[in-house]
Amino acid sequence: MDQRVDVLNFKKLLYLMSVLILISLGLWWGSKLLSNKNIEAKVERQVSEAERSPEVSEQQILISSKQIEQVGIKLHTLGASSTNIQKQIILQGQVQWSPESKVVLTSPVSGMVQQVLVQPLAEVTRNHHVLAVHSPDLIQIQNEILQLRAQQQLAQQNLTRERSLYAEGIIAEKRVQEAQNQVQRLNINLGAKQRMLQFMGGGQVNSLNSIVYVKSPTSGYIENLQVSTGQYVEAGTVLGQLVNADSPLQLLLQANLADSKYVHIGDVVQVEGCDITGHIQNIAPALVGNTQTQNIIVQMDTKHNCLRVQQFVKVHVQSKQPTVIAAWPVPSTAITSQDGKHIIFVKNQKGFEAVTVEVLSADQQQSYITAEKLKPKMQLAISGVERLKAVWSGFGAEQAPISTTER
Repeated sequence: MDQRVDVLNFKKLLYLMSVLILISLGLWWGSKLLSNKNIEAKVERQVSEAERSPEVSEQQILISSKQIEQVGIKLHTLGASSTNIQKQIILQGQVQWSPESKVVLTSPVSGMVQQVLVQPLAEVTRNHHVLAVHSPDLIQIQNEILQLRAQQQLAQQNLTRERSLYAEGIIAEKRVQEAQNQVQRLNINLGAKQRMLQFMGGGQVNSLNSIVYVKSPTSGYIENLQVSTGQYVEAGTVLGQLVNADSPLQLLLQANLADSKYVHIGDVVQVEGCDITGHIQNIAPALVGNTQTQNIIVQMDTKHNCLRVQQFVKVHVQSKQPTVIAAWPVPSTAITSQDGKHIIFVKNQKGFEAVTVEVLSADQQQSYITAEKLKPKMQLAISGVERLKAVWSGFGAEQAPISTTER
């Protein structure tokens, strides 16, 4: 009997122990599930906060340390800045004729264009015939000159006769004076008509000629002609334009706001790839509306065959007031361009931040840059820069999630 009671008690004990074990397992499993849910909620909350955080701006690239190693991005640590770097100003623009080199061709008389003797862009020398104009006014003044010459000859003969008679005592001195006055009036009128004929482009008058030639006032190129054969023109009408090929050319440069503040009138300009210099002549006070740049006129010192009108050029400005700025020397591979701005990628806890910098001077190996955000011991990417630029621009791989260990 006692043995049965012991067995029954043992079974009850085993049952109670089994129940306790099951309850413990249930509590452990439930607490584990609750813990996992809390961790997931915490991670989601951290990611959400990171997305809402102003620190993760448009300039931020979210990339993990593992991804940086996989891509093979190399870093450069900034040292101390250099304080003796002179800002290098590089501008671009086009070559153009200077206003002093342009000459307007006008018609000296009223008449009809009888013949065009040269074509646009033709090279001409001084006094070269450009156009032939038929003018009735030319015939009229030539006829007046011939008549005045005849009257002058008669008046001169009359003066000679009057002097002879006066010497013989036949006539009074008054008649000699009247004859002299007549000769002087005719000489004055004849000289005036001859000068007028010269201004009209005519030459010596031996016979009547209705053709006057419009001549080139200097050597150069015919830039354009604004008349054609058979067209009637008034005196003073613009017939075309000539450019003096021997005159120095000008440059029309464009400078953004960042560079224009370092440019001054009188600064020396060196054309890249051409052994010729010029000086800044004028700086526009206003900006060009669609480009937000400032126009700068450069007058070249001499004429050089390496420059052609409408040619695109790049120039280096040597300022009379050089600007010395604290700058950071970095490998040139660290710098990329986006929308006309220079960009570097600075390492931070979340990945990389795109920072806009100003390049003071640069060559293939090293560049000097400046920006307010730069500080010693900062790290920036010097390889894989184009990959980072692609990701930053939205053309590369998806950015990595923020790890809780990197926050």
